[in-house]
Amino acid sequence: MRKNKTKILAIDPGTREMGVAFLEGEKLIYHGVKTIKKRKSPHETLKAGRKIILRLINDLKPDVLVVEKTFFANNRNSALLNVFSDEIGAIGKRKGLKVIYYAPNTVKKHICGDGRASKEEVAKVIVSKYPELKVYINQDRKWKDRYHQNMFDAVGLGVVENSKLKGVST
Repeated sequence: MRKNKTKILAIDPGTREMGVAFLEGEKLIYHGVKTIKKRKSPHETLKAGRKIILRLINDLKPDVLVVEKTFFANNRNSALLNVFSDEIGAIGKRKGLKVIYYAPNTVKKHICGDGRASKEEVAKVIVSKYPELKVYINQDRKWKDRYHQNMFDAVGLGVVENSKLKGVST
């Protein structure tokens, strides 16, 4: 049994809000949402996103980078998101990290037992594991719930990867 716990940086990519979670073993060390301010061009948006990812990797020094797989749609925003998701993985690989991608339904199935679970159901199960996150659910405004959902998605990614590392099947 390893004494050192694997450090997992989990990212729910977004071109406006990006969910972030950092786990050391089962312990949730850091969680939040990083906001990418509206930029004039897609290039500037990607540059701002890369800067955030590099800072997280340099500050937290993870062993594994877990990224949520993005969906494919034929529109400008999803194309930019797909490029950004690929860049997150490329940055992780350049930094020598093991990079893992999980589809949203894989995370939902692992967390809730149902690949079609709602984001609210996922958040409730995560709060049962990490009660300190309870303040982020059932906010007074819908936009706040949507905003913090990015963080819950990232925590879910980290939980799934930690379970896989421990040999727990999904």
